[in-house]
Amino acid sequence: MADASQHLRVQAKLKELIERASSAADANLHRRRKPYPLGFAIRANGSKFVFRPENIEDNDAAVAHIRTLFLQRNVVSYVLTLAAVCKGKQYVLFSAEDEFGMVVGHREIIMQPAPHLGPLEIIESNFAEGRFVGLLPRQATAGMQ
Repeated sequence: MADASQHLRVQAKLKELIERASSAADANLHRRRKPYPLGFAIRANGSKFVFRPENIEDNDAAVAHIRTLFLQRNVVSYVLTLAAVCKGKQYVLFSAEDEFGMVVGHREIIMQPAPHLGPLEIIESNFAEGRFVGLLPRQATAGMQ
């Protein structure tokens, strides 16, 4: 039972990170600023910082840059805000991760009558894949053992 309650606490913490990132994306869009890419990270000592992975040639370089940043700054948890396109629709995608798991959410970018974001949808799943998954140092090295 302790595992189930720990899982729920972790999920709640990561959902809170996504909700904060979602509010920031909404505020940026209302100020006519691009809401992505943007990241918010928490170090092992509890201090926090914001990072913006911009002007990086491609996604592989961005992943390498973020992993190096997380390793150098001893990051234990983060939320990353990115753009995504699916079935012709544009989304702001949020992925939050810590050593215990990951939560993903998204908001559709709606262009009419004025650019705004649709409601936040949290994607409930025990499975995540892609190059922007497993960016924390422990997870990046765990598969190499």
